[in-house]
Amino acid sequence: MKRSIDLDEALAAEVDSTASLVGEKPSIVMRLAIRAGFPAVANRFQAPRPEGYFADAYKNCPRERREFEEAMAKSTTQRPER
Repeated sequence: MKRSIDLDEALAAEVDSTASLVGEKPSIVMRLAIRAGFPAVANRFQAPRPEGYFADAYKNCPRERREFEEAMAKSTTQRPER
């Protein structure tokens, strides 16, 4: 199945440089990029999980884990290391 897409100059240059780097045709590079990118696109537009979706996972949770998670929720705000 043939399809055509319009690429801006920056994206076309990226395709060409990647093709020369890996030693493949630009069409192969574009197919690889599309295949690799589909999961990211699909995950981004997935519907949010309903409220309580993971509740069953926490029913038989060990007491120590619940205490740890509660303590972490109460802890002060964390800052990145400098």
